[in-house]
Amino acid sequence: MSILFEFVPSIFVALAFDFVLYITGASLLRAFSFGICKYHLHNYGDFKRLKVKPNNGYLIPYIVGVIFYALIVVSIAWLN
Repeated sequence: MSILFEFVPSIFVALAFDFVLYITGASLLRAFSFGICKYHLHNYGDFKRLKVKPNNGYLIPYIVGVIFYALIVVSIAWLN
């Protein structure tokens, strides 16, 4: 039972990172396309509920968010 309690916080952290990466990617896509790409910026409850559905369109904004934060980390490492 204690092993289960160790994994619960990590699950919440993973969900929070998914949400942050999606919001960042959707915002960047909307900003760089000048509003042509209109990904919905859901709140956290809607995000959790809609994420489990197949073909929900979360993959592209998620990947853009991952690439954005990876570029930030690489640029910080390069400048130091």
